Formats: sequence, C-alpha cells, structure tokens
Amino acid sequence: MDKIVYFGSSNFSKKILQALIEAKIKPLLVVTKPDAPKGRGLKLYPTQVAKVSEDNHIEVTKPSNLKTIKFLDKISKINPNYLVVADYGKIIPNSLLSIPKILPLGVHPSLLPFYRGPAPIERTLIDNRKITGATIFKLDKGIDTGPIVLQKKIKIESNDTYFSLSKKLATLGTEALIETLYQLKDNPPKLEKQDRNKATFAPKLSKQDGKINWENNAEKIKNLIRATLNWPTAYTYYRNKILKITEAESLEDKNEQKPSTIIKIDKSGIYVATSFGILKIKKVKPEGKKEMPAWSFVCGHKIQEGDRFKL
Repeated sequence: MDKIVYFGSSNFSKKILQALIEAKIKPLLVVTKPDAPKGRGLKLYPTQVAKVSEDNHIEVTKPSNLKTIKFLDKISKINPNYLVVADYGKIIPNSLLSIPKILPLGVHPSLLPFYRGPAPIERTLIDNRKITGATIFKLDKGIDTGPIVLQKKIKIESNDTYFSLSKKLATLGTEALIETLYQLKDNPPKLEKQDRNKATFAPKLSKQDGKINWENNAEKIKNLIRATLNWPTAYTYYRNKILKITEAESLEDKNEQKPSTIIKIDKSGIYVATSFGILKIKKVKPEGKKEMPAWSFVCGHKIQEGDRFKL
C-alpha cells in the first residue's frame, strides 16, 4: 500500500489506526501529541495512538510544533503519498499539506459540511439526529472545509451513546478510508466541493455544557446524558454536591410536579419531573465516588419523593 504518514491522538484515532494495521496498511510514521500529565501525581502519559504505534513497531514522533524545519524535513524525506489525519487535535499547516504526492486526507465523524469541528459526535447526539456518517476529505487550511472524497452513512440508534457511536464511526471511517486509498491507486481523485451554506459547527464541549437544565424536556436531557459520557458527563446538584448521571431513560408520562422534583423511587431508578415527560435515572456517579445504580445512591442518601435536584 502507498506510503502514509498518520496523524492522530484520540481514542477514535486509535481505533482507526488499529484497523489500518489489521488491514495490512501500516503507516511509515505516526505523528501524535506530546505526552501529557494526568492524575494526582501529574505523571506524563503517551496518547493511546502512541501506544498502539509502539506496540506495532511503527515509528512515532510527538512534535510540539508542526512548523519547525526539522519536522518538515522529516516528513519530506519520507516522501509520502498521503497524510492521513484523524482527530489529531491540531490544525495542520499549509507547509505540511503540500508535501504528500497524492493527497492530504482527513477522516471526520460526521457528514460534512454538517458538524465541522472538534465535537461532531457529541453535538450530533445532543441534537438527536437520526443519521450521521464518516467523511473522507482533502485537507485544506480551514477546519474540516476541504472538498469531499467519499462519504458513508449510518443510522443512529436510540440507545447509542458517545462511546457506542464513536466506535461505529471509527469502523465506518476506516472502511471509507481504505476504500478511498484503493480507489486512488488507479484513478485520480473526484473531489466534491462542500456547500458552505449548509455548514454547521460542532464546538468543543465545556464543563458547563454538561449541567442539566431540568426545565428542558426529558428527551432532551436524556440526549445530553448519552452525548457527554466521555466529557464532561451530564451532572446536577443534590444537597450541594455534584451528581453525575450516566444512564437514563425518558418517559412521556404526564406529571404536575415542578421540574427537578423527584416524583417516584423504586429499585429500577429515580423518576424526575421535567418540563415535559419524566426522566428515569438508572445510574449515577456521586462526587468522589464510583458509578453505581440509582437505587444504591437512594439507599445511601435516604432520598425521598418530593426532594428536588438543583435547577
């Protein structure tokens, strides 16, 4: 297979790299973010992409600056046919985009031009979309703005979360990438310009984006919960402490209680009033503790019907 330099840093990117290796398409070089401090001791840890690369004996480089002469020379000497970028986390400068002999390719987990930017999977779920997909496109100086090479669609199931949809889209993105690489071996690329009038942006989530507004309807709150499991995790406040909600179901049952009021408790969950419908909380993660069934939280905190979460 043609010479590839692969750029990626996230778990999504790791899955694509693993699938490429399994398909006998092994990059000559992997570029990933520098090791980052984690945990209380702030020990430096490599990205998951770096670990997969090292396990498969692929050379890895972790530049803090993509514009240095040393780094550009390194890529130029490889003389790659392709750069492949999948959730690398930094904008690729023009000086790099001009190096590959055939194309610099991006793998994006949405149907561009919809949901350009760093959080397409999360925003797709928050917006309760029913269809999404993976796009292979030619990288340019913009953020996910280059012409489209290939797209594949997938249905979003009602029980999909960030993790399940991310896994599906990594698989779909790999299929689209491999198909693209084989097509380009014998044919010039067919590039379809994106319709910028249809473009939407998917900005990175902040901690505040995870805060539950109980005056929203139950379906909207459920979508926030399933979308934010990776970060920041949907949360509310109970007795002035953060309570993360990691699994819930929306019920269309009518109720007359004010939003955020606990209207029922049983062993299967905590039932909370919203502006429309009831949110049945199934799993929670209390502040400083591990995830647990909602009933375990009820037993440990003596929660009663009529109690309210903070609006």
